[in-house]
Amino acid sequence: MSQPRNTTTTAVLHDPELLTVSLTTAAELVGVAKSTASANVKATGELMPGVPVLRIGRRCLVPTRHLRVVLGIPEPTGN
Repeated sequence: MSQPRNTTTTAVLHDPELLTVSLTTAAELVGVAKSTASANVKATGELMPGVPVLRIGRRCLVPTRHLRVVLGIPEPTGN
C-alpha cells in the first residue's frame, strides 16, 4: 500500500468531528486510483473489504471510522 500524497489528507482521519470523507479522499488514503475505487463501489458497494460506501444521491461518502480500522489508525480523542 502506497503512502497518501497529501499529508493534510491523512490529518482528516485524526479529526474526531469528521464522520465521513469523499470517495476521492478515501481512495487517496488507501492508495488506489479514484477509478479503481469507483469500480469497487459499483461492483460491491464497498471501497475495499470492511469499508462500506454510503450513497447519498449522487455522492459517495466513506465513514472515517471504517477507514481508521482498515488502516490501523486509532480512534481520535475529542478535546
